[in-house]
Amino acid sequence: MRKVIEKIHEPISKRELAKRGFYSGVGWAFGATFGFALVSTILVVILRQFGGIPLIGSFFANIVEATLKQLTTRTPIFPQ
Repeated sequence: MRKVIEKIHEPISKRELAKRGFYSGVGWAFGATFGFALVSTILVVILRQFGGIPLIGSFFANIVEATLKQLTTRTPIFPQ
């Protein structure tokens, strides 16, 4: 147990610390990207099974339509 504690508290060179940080960052980025791709793929497959993709598309279309309506109401476009 004492050897493990000594190994943890052993001084590390800046180069080794930078190398570990780089590898950790690359590993984290790969994991986050792979996880996002996996979750989004599963979500799309599930939505296709239920036919929910057109529902989501119409939902966003309604939001865009309402936003454009509000923009034209607040800032009317005058013909020149």
